[in-house]
Amino acid sequence: MHACRSTLEDPHVKGEIPKGPMVLAMNHHSYFDGHLMGFLAKLEGQKFNILVSEENLKAFPVLKLVGALEARRLREALKRLKMGEWVVIFPEGEMYYPGPLGPLKPGAVWLARKAGVPILPIACRVAVRGFEHPEAFLLVSPPISPDEDLERVLGGALRELDDILRNTHPREIPEGFREILKGRRSLDERMLPLARLIR
Repeated sequence: MHACRSTLEDPHVKGEIPKGPMVLAMNHHSYFDGHLMGFLAKLEGQKFNILVSEENLKAFPVLKLVGALEARRLREALKRLKMGEWVVIFPEGEMYYPGPLGPLKPGAVWLARKAGVPILPIACRVAVRGFEHPEAFLLVSPPISPDEDLERVLGGALRELDDILRNTHPREIPEGFREILKGRRSLDERMLPLARLIR
């Protein structure tokens, strides 16, 4: 959460997050993605686990302290789902440059089917727009069953989010999005009270 609060302008989310165990499937294009999912889980009062590559766990061992599991430990993730927890997966399997959704690996669908839980597709963009610091936007789609086409739903949500941001003034929050954390303020925002006083 500290990384989000100290670096991001304001994370915003649109969509409802249901209760109960789920596989959360999100595109992966920024350093903040795992932090955002952890913060969302904390906000919802939900225990969560995030599947992370072995390479990243070795590079960032602290991830284990915040609920990270090695990506190949699907059986352990399945056990956690059956205990009522969330499991977060980046189904592209690696970090991609911001753009269209990459091809998906089958882990999210396999887990959800085995555990008998829904998949919650979440499109995410972290971008520098009209402020000094990057902003994060999460578009939460309605949950889907493991038999539905995750790639179609998540890819469509990502295109929708890109369209929303493209058509919103860079210093405005898109309609329907709510702030979930008061993040870092740009210099001009911090100086505004002083400017008003001088004026």
